[in-house]
Formats: sequence, C-alpha cells, structure tokens
Amino acid sequence: MQIKGFRIKKNYFTTWGFMTKTPEQLEKRRKQEAFISRYQPDPIGFQVDCLDVKREHVWPKMVEVAESVRDYQKTVAHSGHGVSKTFEAARIVLWFLYTHVPSTVITTAPVYDQVEKLLWKEIHSAYSHAKVPLGGNLTKTQLDVDPESKWFAYGFATKADTVTGEATRMQGYHNKWVLIIFDEAAGIMPQIWKATESLLNNPRCHILVIGNPTSAYGTFAELEEDPTWHFIRISVKDTPNFKEGKEIIPEISGREYEKMMRLKYGQDSSEYGIRVLGRKPLFTAGTYLGKWIADAESEGRIDSAIYEPSLPVYTAWDIGDMYTAIWYYQVVTGRINLIDFDYDYEGKGLPFYSVLLQNKGYRYSRHFAPPDIKGSNRKSFQTGQFTLDVAESLDIDFTVIIPSSVEDRIAAARSIMPICWFAPKASEGVSGLKDWRKKKDEALSTPEKPVYHKEAVKTWGRHVGDAFTTLGIAYRYDEHDGKVLGSLEPELSDYQRVKHYDYQPLNIRGL
Repeated sequence: MQIKGFRIKKNYFTTWGFMTKTPEQLEKRRKQEAFISRYQPDPIGFQVDCLDVKREHVWPKMVEVAESVRDYQKTVAHSGHGVSKTFEAARIVLWFLYTHVPSTVITTAPVYDQVEKLLWKEIHSAYSHAKVPLGGNLTKTQLDVDPESKWFAYGFATKADTVTGEATRMQGYHNKWVLIIFDEAAGIMPQIWKATESLLNNPRCHILVIGNPTSAYGTFAELEEDPTWHFIRISVKDTPNFKEGKEIIPEISGREYEKMMRLKYGQDSSEYGIRVLGRKPLFTAGTYLGKWIADAESEGRIDSAIYEPSLPVYTAWDIGDMYTAIWYYQVVTGRINLIDFDYDYEGKGLPFYSVLLQNKGYRYSRHFAPPDIKGSNRKSFQTGQFTLDVAESLDIDFTVIIPSSVEDRIAAARSIMPICWFAPKASEGVSGLKDWRKKKDEALSTPEKPVYHKEAVKTWGRHVGDAFTTLGIAYRYDEHDGKVLGSLEPELSDYQRVKHYDYQPLNIRGL
C-alpha cells in the first residue's frame, strides 16, 4: 500500500481531532485514518507492506511477539541467541510509532553500544528501506515525528552514572500512546524497572522486555512466573532454519549453532539452556550461594520453615552506619529455621533495632555480631558512643563471633545451607542472598569465560550475605553443649559437620 504525502508536517497529524479548513487537509486526514485503521491491528502486515520484511521470512514466534505487544499491555520474551529478537523489536518500534497517534516510544539497553549499534541500527535499516515515506527526522538514537505533541522515539543506555537521571526522565514520558522496549533486559538496572511503574498506570502504555535470560534472579527472570505479564519463550529450535535444517532466513541460528552449543557445553548445561532454549539458569554464575539456593528451592526448603514459640530465637547481624541486615533463626535437630529477616538502608541505629526486637515478640537467646563491631572506631553514627556500649545499654547483649577470613566465612555459610529452611517472612533475605555475588572482572572476562574478583559487588545483597556468614560462623564454631562444631573430625561430611547441638546461653559478650 503506497501512501503518498505521508511525510509528517504541520497541519497534518498535528491537526488530529480539529476541524480541517482545506480539501487537501481533509484528504490527508482521511488517508491517515485509513492507514491507522488498516495497520494498527496488523503489526506484521505493516512490517511486510510498509517496511522491509519479506513475507516468506515471517515465522510464528515473530508473529507471537508482535501480536502480544498489540494485545497485551506487558510482554516478556526470554530468547536464545540469534533468533532475530532485535530485528523484530526495531520494526515493532516503527509500527507502534506510525500507527498510534500521537505516541512516544522509549527504548533502552544496558550499554550504549547495544542501543546504537544493535536496536537503533535495525531501526535505521527498516526506516531507510521502508516501502512508504514515513516522514520525521531520524538521528542516531532518536526519531522525531512531531516534537510539539511528544510524538517521537528515543533510545538511551542505563549506565550506572546516568541511570538516576534517565529514570526520572522516563517517568515524564506521558502521551496518549506509549511503548517501552527493554532490549537485553537481564541487564536493565532496578531504577529503570521502577520508573516504568508510573507509566504503566495508563492502559494505552505497552511494554516489551526481551533478551537472553542470563541470570536466575532479578526482575527479568522473575517475570516468567508473573501472571500479569504475557510470557513468550523463543528457542533456537523454534526458528525456520532449525526446523527445516537449512538457511531459510539469513543470520538466524539453526541446527549448526545448536549442535555447536550442545557439543561445547552439554545439553543439560546452563549455557545450552540460555543460548539455545532461552531458559534461565538455576543459579547465576558468580553468586556465592547460587547453587545452594537452587538446591533449597528444588527441595522445597524455601517459604516452608515455621516459627516454634516454644523454642528460643537467635539473631545474626551485619551492622553498618547506613546498612544493617538481621537474620532471625531457630534451631532444631539437624535443621536451622530462618524464621524472619530485617534490612535497613536508612541508618536507623541501635535504638530503633532495640524496639524492633521487642515488638517481634520472640524469646531471644543470643544475638551474634561480626568481629568488626569491637573495633576502636566502631562508634554509633547516631550517638557517638561505642556500638557495643550502646547495644548493652539497650539490652542487646551481642556475642561477637571469632575473627575469620572472608573465605572461611563464605565456607561456613555454604556448609550450613543444606540444613537451612526459610520461612515466608525471610523471603527478602533469600532475595538478598541471590544478589550476593562476586564482582566481575570486565577486563579479563569473555562471553565464554567470565573472570571474577575476590570481593563482593557492592549491592544490598552483600550486607545480607555478610549477616548470613555471621550465622554460619556462629553455628559452626560457637560452643553448644560443650562442643565446638568446627573441631569435629575432618572426614565427616558437611552435613554431619554442621549437625545441630542446641545453643546454650552464655553470660559473656564476645568470644
């Protein structure tokens, strides 16, 4: 369908909804109405008739994604490698922009090269090879149709140093129609996810998040189970190239790629699942407890622990001036029940925690703190007094765990994980443990082989993990019935090594 005079100018689309004054304007409006009526319900028809898509290159998953954006407010797609996800997302941008009047389309990806050289490169290709004159002014990462009516498409990267500003700007992108696209969505930062919430209050705002599910945790991974999102999985095995065993569509993965990944990583590997099947891994590489949490989930130990009022409660802390994490747990034979969790990122201080502990209504036995609480410079941010003295005055009698290396603390945390059960009230803590991970060495890492630093990434999960290592050291090395767990025979299994001996209250502060 050829649309002559479709170039957008003043008094054409900008006069939408107003009385026209000339026959030429009336004819332009009639063409616009016909165009929108024809192609707004048919995103694939728009791509074939108006853009550069060949009819014979249209395949089922491509149709499913496009029609999901049309029919559902929220669409999430987990995809394998080389399944034309960016190709299709770019053409959905143009379909939405030119068939929803006026509209704002916002696209983002974790790094600028992914924005400019992937998604917007495809937008440029589709725009320049369009079969009808689309109009507007196209630059590297922006396409202006009519700036006065906020009718444009814009792409940006969610870099750490700019994410707050971009998140604030995103909240202001209101229009009659809005489309948001997250490309490589596993790497989108939390501030951007949160910024979209206000926009999605408008039912005419649609969002497509798409990418390889490289992480087991985080918003992109969790949307697979969110019933408010329409979920799509795109596997290499879904492509025409794989099904036909030959190249039907250029540059799309097929049987050769699937075989290469199968032989290199194994059919049951996380890499094969991510790259070929579009399936998220059981745990994310680089996490300290990823494998152990995955085991706990598969064994039904998450959201299953029960508080026993007849048993004492113990707490394990990581205490900072601004960030504090507290695990609440009980012990029974061969089992640690994590019954509750608290996390503070506002620096509320020990007086607040004292009231918090009392309001819980638990019968406490002991409170375990990390060794650095005894340092000469550890004064309360709020009072200027030494932290231990403030705690004692508030009836929080800390037992300070033995000094240990980072490696020993992590080993202790891992050793107790097989006997840990988590209650629903500790779910935030579980999320923090999932986020507790090593810092990636970007200079030495390759897509095939990531390399990690020894230290943890500075996220909230680090404090949650540090509190959990306090628990691990306390459980393994504290005296229980006169026995020190860490001194058990080395030939015992990890499970036997952390076998429960009930805590005995000690009237001392510090080990």
